[in-house]
Amino acid sequence: MKKITNNVGLGKLTMLLDAVIAVCIIISVVLLIRFDKVNVQLQNTKPMYDAYVQDSLRLEQVIGDCQKKMDNAEAQQEILLVKIDSMKESYKAIEKDRTVEKKVKDDLQNAIKFDEDQYNSFVTAYTEDSTTQVLAGDTLKLSRAANAPLIDSYTQLEQGSKSPRMAYNIMIIITILLFICKVVFFALWSFRNMKNVHAVSPWMEKSTKPMWAILGWFIPVYNLMKPCSVFSEIWDETKYIMKDKGLASDDDDENQMEFIGLWWGLHLFAKCILPLVVGGLMVCFNYWLLPLACTDFLDMGVFFGIKGFFLNLNHTFVAILVILAWLLYMGYEIYMVNSYNKMNQMLADNESKL
Repeated sequence: MKKITNNVGLGKLTMLLDAVIAVCIIISVVLLIRFDKVNVQLQNTKPMYDAYVQDSLRLEQVIGDCQKKMDNAEAQQEILLVKIDSMKESYKAIEKDRTVEKKVKDDLQNAIKFDEDQYNSFVTAYTEDSTTQVLAGDTLKLSRAANAPLIDSYTQLEQGSKSPRMAYNIMIIITILLFICKVVFFALWSFRNMKNVHAVSPWMEKSTKPMWAILGWFIPVYNLMKPCSVFSEIWDETKYIMKDKGLASDDDDENQMEFIGLWWGLHLFAKCILPLVVGGLMVCFNYWLLPLACTDFLDMGVFFGIKGFFLNLNHTFVAILVILAWLLYMGYEIYMVNSYNKMNQMLADNESKL
């Protein structure tokens, strides 16, 4: 029964996905810059536009409040008119009637006077609210006329930003799906390589279980270190087996363990920089950031988005930084996978010696 499985094909598929992801990252950042050209103008215009909108909303609120008060005053006037007319008719009926006490007549007359005063206060309030409403309406019209160029400019910029942003978002979604596929294939590749090591090294039974080669990638926070430690263990044990069986010299790739640390450092830097710089759905690259999914991380990043430092740094520099980070990470991972593939192939070819 075979102890060693040849995982070179799975490794090559992982390398191919790395190359494709690197290309997708470049395309995504180029599309982001295309969106950014419009977005910078949009965000420069936004404070003035927002101030106009807030002022317009305030004036519309004043107009609406005045209308409600006027409607209420008008309704109260109608009620009071009916009431006053009714009391006046009652007073006429009892005015010359000697059987009705003077106090009753005075009370009714006072009630009429009170309601008339109430009626006049509603008339005054209606007039004041009407004047305020007219002034607010005129101010709103003047504001709209004066800000017409600003409104047109902002509307055009907002519409103009939708197409490049949509293209960018689509590319990001494609990149995320490819990255998830790559992680799955890399995890499966590591799992099968770990099983190889366990198959020829009995002492590995008390070491890391092969399942952690997969689970380690998908547990938030734990995935900041576990995939690296698993790959490091696979590499270290494979080197030991090859040297022990005379398939590699003792000084062969002595510094390779440091290269694994460099690979993982590039991995973490490339993944962590994206939510801050690029933003959007890039948070999906970093499973430990998913609890923040309800925050601004789901929007554009702080350098290319609607708030934060999007105007404080040279955007070309930031874009180049993102591209370089991912090219270094993807390129180095291809190198690491290819290097281990050679060892895996050697183990498979010399299985009889193990």
